[in-house]
Amino acid sequence: MTKSYEDLISELKEIVKKIEDNETGLDESIALYERGALIISQCEELLASAELKISMLGRD
Repeated sequence: MTKSYEDLISELKEIVKKIEDNETGLDESIALYERGALIISQCEELLASAELKISMLGRD
């Protein structure tokens, strides 16, 4: 199941909090950073898709 844009942003915010909390170790921070990069990529895809839909609707 694909997560919504809002769910992805929420997860990304939690990742940022965890990386910045000064309690997360280096290895976990790196793993979280990698997950965050994947989430950003997914968000960009969702935004591009939404932009295309809006453009198509504007042409009708």
